[in-house]
Amino acid sequence: MNRKFFGDTRDLFKFDLVRHLMKSLPELAGFAFVPMLTDTSTRGTKKSRTKTDLEHAVRSGKAGSQNQKLREQLSRLQEISGDREYLSGVSDYFSGEKILIDICGDEPFTHAGRDSYLGSVFSSFPKKALIFFDPDTGLADATADNRHLLMQEIRQIHERMDKNSILMIYQHFPRVSHDGFVKKRCKELEKLTGSCPLTITDNEVIFFLMAKNPKLAARLKDTLECYADTYPALYAYCAETGSSRLR
Repeated sequence: MNRKFFGDTRDLFKFDLVRHLMKSLPELAGFAFVPMLTDTSTRGTKKSRTKTDLEHAVRSGKAGSQNQKLREQLSRLQEISGDREYLSGVSDYFSGEKILIDICGDEPFTHAGRDSYLGSVFSSFPKKALIFFDPDTGLADATADNRHLLMQEIRQIHERMDKNSILMIYQHFPRVSHDGFVKKRCKELEKLTGSCPLTITDNEVIFFLMAKNPKLAARLKDTLECYADTYPALYAYCAETGSSRLR
C-alpha cells in the first residue's frame, strides 16, 4: 500500500471484495490484512483526485461502488495521511461489518527488511482466515524493491498457510497483454505452490487467490463469479479449467 492513494477506487474494490468473501464464506474465521506499507517520503505527495474518483466510481459502476457504507468511510479516510490512523479506520469498517480483522505488519515495508517483516507476520500467522497481502505494485521475480512481493516469498507464505485459509494478493497490471499476463502468472503460481490460482480483475488491477483445500477452492470460485456478476467490468478467471467470465 501507498499512503498517496489511501481511499481511492482500488481500495474500494479491494475492501468490498474482502467483505463479499468474508460474508459469503462463513467457514473463514477472520480477515488477516498484511498492508506492506511503503515509505512514501520521497515519492511525491498524496493524490488529489481520490474524492472525485469515488464519485466517478458510482457513475461508471466500478467494483465496490454499490457499497455506500464503504464509500463513506473511504471518503473520510482520504483526509488521513498517517499509516496507523488509516489502518485503524479500515479496521473500524470491518468491525462494523462484524468481520474479525487482524492487521499483520503495520510497520513500513522495506526491501532490506523483507525477512524481518515476513517473520513478524509468520509469528502470529492466522488459521481459517482470508490472508490478504497488499504490496504497492504486486508480484515480482528477482528484480524488485519495497513495492513488490517476491514470487519466492509466495512459496513461504503458502507453506505457512493452513488448509482452511485463502491467500489473496494484490497486483497492478504491467504494460503487457492483460490476458497473457494473467495466464502466465497463474501457471507460475501453480507450479510454485501446487495450488490452482483464481483471479478477478477490473482490467486495472488484479487479485490472485489460492486455497489448498479443493472444496474451499470450489466455493471460492463460485463466490468470485457471484461477485463478478454484480459489476459489469469484472473478469474472473479459473486457471484450472481455463474458464473465464468476461463482460
